[in-house]
Amino acid sequence: MMDVAFIFLAITVLFVLLIGLQSLFNLKICALCGAVSSTWIVLLVMFYVGIFNNPVLLGILMGGSVVGAMYLLEQKLPERFQIFKLPFFLTFISATYFAILQSFAFEVAAIPLLLWVFMGAIYAGRNITSLKNLGRKIIECCKNW
Repeated sequence: MMDVAFIFLAITVLFVLLIGLQSLFNLKICALCGAVSSTWIVLLVMFYVGIFNNPVLLGILMGGSVVGAMYLLEQKLPERFQIFKLPFFLTFISATYFAILQSFAFEVAAIPLLLWVFMGAIYAGRNITSLKNLGRKIIECCKNW
């Protein structure tokens, strides 16, 4: 468990360092995202070469970055593209899974791919009333609960 405490300490130090760098260089990065992402990138390399052997912690940190990326997409994507949130999310999660597993599973990749096609069809037909209403419900899924 000491390795987990050390990793938490490393994330904290990187976070403070990035806060300082933001002030010095007017950087437009999220210090938390930068600290967590740089940590899991290093851990992933260490995992691949056999130095680090905690795929659970690695997956949790990578998953945190996926959620952070989703928040960023929600802020930056125009509303009409918000329909693609689920395909983005499952694509990111699949990539994370494949990175940790170090192999590719077509059946896992097929679902996000099919979702991209399905949501793309809804987006393409957004001028058709029924598809427009369905698209609106999908976009507002996280807003009205």
